[in-house]
Amino acid sequence: MNGTNANPVFRADTLDRLHEDMEKARLVPTWKYVSEFVSAKPKVTYRPYLWRWNEVLQYLHRAGELITPERGAERRSMEHTNPDLRAQYATSHTIATAVQLVKAGESAPSHRHMAGAIRFAASSRGGRVFTRVDGEALTMEENDLLLTPSSMWHEHVNDTEHDIVWLDALDYPLVNLLQASWFEPSDPAKPVSTYADGYTAARLGHGRPVGWGDNPTGTPRMRYAWSDMHAALERLSGEDGSPYDGVILEYVNPLTSGSTLPTMSCRAQLLRPGERTRAHRSLSSTIYFVIEGEGSSIIDGVRFDWAKGDVFVVPNWHWHEHENRGARGAFLFSVTDQPVMEKLAMFREEAYPDGDGRQAIVGSFQPV
Repeated sequence: MNGTNANPVFRADTLDRLHEDMEKARLVPTWKYVSEFVSAKPKVTYRPYLWRWNEVLQYLHRAGELITPERGAERRSMEHTNPDLRAQYATSHTIATAVQLVKAGESAPSHRHMAGAIRFAASSRGGRVFTRVDGEALTMEENDLLLTPSSMWHEHVNDTEHDIVWLDALDYPLVNLLQASWFEPSDPAKPVSTYADGYTAARLGHGRPVGWGDNPTGTPRMRYAWSDMHAALERLSGEDGSPYDGVILEYVNPLTSGSTLPTMSCRAQLLRPGERTRAHRSLSSTIYFVIEGEGSSIIDGVRFDWAKGDVFVVPNWHWHEHENRGARGAFLFSVTDQPVMEKLAMFREEAYPDGDGRQAIVGSFQPV
């Protein structure tokens, strides 16, 4: 080409060669791949799924006979792994849930990690069953919610004659995505932070310290008693409630009046007998645990029938609605990553536009 030719003719093979040369330089042509990384709507890479309590429980009890006591109470747990998230050991793209068994008389050594965690007591007879967080013992009665905020020392103790099973929920899929994970076992030679039993309840049970006290803007060690939440839901059962979730309440951080943990919001809801909510979807994923009752959730037109102890996940941007098919109230516990999306100013939700807000059912859930 001479210097007078300012407008060369580009042939297809010349563009191909450009792409080949860019590949060698680790460059990607936006004009060719833009639709793959800037999509017109959210690309959700995993499916709704449901885990049956009776099936999970039998595996957990088998593990109780096989996993050695030396480490059984620490890691005798089973992750609810979504078929599409097997490599991440995750239930949703940001949250992982599991069931854990601590047998009578067992305890788990103290440790801490970046991931924030909650424990929801699925089966407990009370007594001396607790998680000790930074030295403070938080008792675990059935259906209580306990918090283990990020970086706090914690250990588990079952000083009774009965086994206990709880639901874990951790944000480690999000932590791993951010490449921020770490884990630290306790050192017997170094004392962990110590707070007396009842410390948190005494300071936050009826108000919150203003201008004094520890961590005034932090996330506290917390036990939310199910007896309190259950009573609150029952008191509100005569209210209209949410058209999408029935009577639903969030477990609130008493120091900030914000979400339960910075990355996860925990909620409990009551679906009254015969109640069927309207469908909606949002840019947040939610995992449900059935506390009591039986019913169905329709997720993108597929019916998921559930009963006490079952766990199911609703991925982000999936239409979903709930129905109580029993003669008594149905109670659901849930954990969602909505706080993350709100902090990033990405949260969005919308109501189902057709069929009086309810979906047509096109199938029922079948396990993989």
